[in-house]
Amino acid sequence: MNDVIKEERHEAVSAGDETVSGRSSPFGRVEWGFSALERWLSYFGLTFLIGLMLMVVVEVVARYVFNKPISGYVDIMEMMMAILVFLTLAYCQREGGHIRMEIFMTRGLAAGRPYFTAELFHVTLSLLGFAIIAYFSITEAIHAYDINDRSMTLLWPTWPAKSLISVGAIFLCLRFVVQLFQYAGKVISGAKS
Repeated sequence: MNDVIKEERHEAVSAGDETVSGRSSPFGRVEWGFSALERWLSYFGLTFLIGLMLMVVVEVVARYVFNKPISGYVDIMEMMMAILVFLTLAYCQREGGHIRMEIFMTRGLAAGRPYFTAELFHVTLSLLGFAIIAYFSITEAIHAYDINDRSMTLLWPTWPAKSLISVGAIFLCLRFVVQLFQYAGKVISGAKS
């Protein structure tokens, strides 16, 4: 029984490698490599989540047990939250983890060319919106570095956090570009799913 399950899983993974990553084509190899970068970027972002959780526990214990709150707690949390959110955006987009209105897409359009045309339109708008965010986050990070912007309490420089926000926004834009090509290909070929 276990051998059958393992064999089915192996076939599914093998089939998944061919269809999901599409490593047989040059574009598939680029997408596969980019997916690996996204995954490692999200792991880096998730280290901030672990740090954030530990920081909350330490702050609660320090405040309520020892009556000594951590100085600059809010400064640290603000930077960690921004980094955590933006570094994991591209991976979440690749996995389809963002909140979407699926009722119209799955029931109204179902599949095929209309579905992928709507997805193409959605990804194009998202790319334009996040390109603006990426541009302004880059200029804000450069500006923060130039004026030596610092946090309110700890006086830590803010440009490293702002730079990582820029990196996350750029990677999300690159993910949108990859999906733009994927959906355009499906619209042109008339793929059903």
